[in-house]
Amino acid sequence: MRTRQPYDGKRVQRQLPRPHVRLTVIDKLLRRHVTLPCPEAHLAVAVITLAIGDCLDPGAVLRAEARHFLAGSALEFWCDAVGLEATFVRAIARKGGYLPSETAHGAGVKRTPKERGLA
Repeated sequence: MRTRQPYDGKRVQRQLPRPHVRLTVIDKLLRRHVTLPCPEAHLAVAVITLAIGDCLDPGAVLRAEARHFLAGSALEFWCDAVGLEATFVRAIARKGGYLPSETAHGAGVKRTPKERGLA
């Protein structure tokens, strides 16, 4: 009897982690912490929530763009517009299971030398 090798020539597709909570819960939580509830604030929260949801998208390009958005200064701009803290939003995304650590599942956010402060 032959033992089967774990790699038989086929590509193994890794599955993304399942989130702990739904996006509607994150959306309601972020809306609750907005300083001035108005339609524009709800739109900004919807953009942030959509980016959080895109972190677990099956498409690698959209997933990378969403993680880059959440790790960069663009999130700080959107959060400042509605009175949220960017670190709070990142913590909620991480605790909700949408933003894994940068080393898990090959989810590293590639930054340019300018963004790292090297240029």
